Amino acid sequence: MKLVSLSILFLTMTVAATTAQVRPAEIPRQIYGKVQVVDATTLEFRKGAETVRLAGYEAPRLEQTATSDGVDWPAGQVSRAWMILRTLGQDVNCAPIARDANGVILAHCFVGETNLAATAIAEGIGYAFNYRGEPQVPAYFDIERKARGLGYGVWSSPDLLPPWLYTASTANGEKARASTSEPDTSLPLPLPVIPTKSPNTHDVHGG
Repeated sequence: MKLVSLSILFLTMTVAATTAQVRPAEIPRQIYGKVQVVDATTLEFRKGAETVRLAGYEAPRLEQTATSDGVDWPAGQVSRAWMILRTLGQDVNCAPIARDANGVILAHCFVGETNLAATAIAEGIGYAFNYRGEPQVPAYFDIERKARGLGYGVWSSPDLLPPWLYTASTANGEKARASTSEPDTSLPLPLPVIPTKSPNTHDVHGG
């Protein structure tokens, strides 16, 4: 786990940030402050009530369960609890890059220098994934391959469907086939963004 964490830090420190180059004009440059965790991939900022979804990341649905070595565990609840523990009482710094099909802001979010999505993927809490038309983060797929090879978290449960397939199977009333998709572009892991305001000017955590 330490090696994976060091790999994330190395990527974060050595590659160039590209988010400013692709961010549409109508998207805020930065959102910063305390957050309420809506679900494992979505945060609501207490000040301004901005809702942000982590770009390039998906996590098990809240009701999904997994089985590892004969032990059942609530994968969806674990993924949400992980995000709560990582952000509770912390200032979260997000660099918005786009909006999804529902108009929700997609962003790379950090607590200090910790990239929330990359760290969650490295620890097997969720998956590297982007819906059609959303920006890809190929570095996340590289991190995911390491977590999968080590059998961390969601990768320790062979029968656990990725959330997008779980949703499809629930909607269709049948199990969807698992499929893998590889990125066709090469983008670096996003760098942390530097707060433009002093942390003590922001709202108190409401969650």
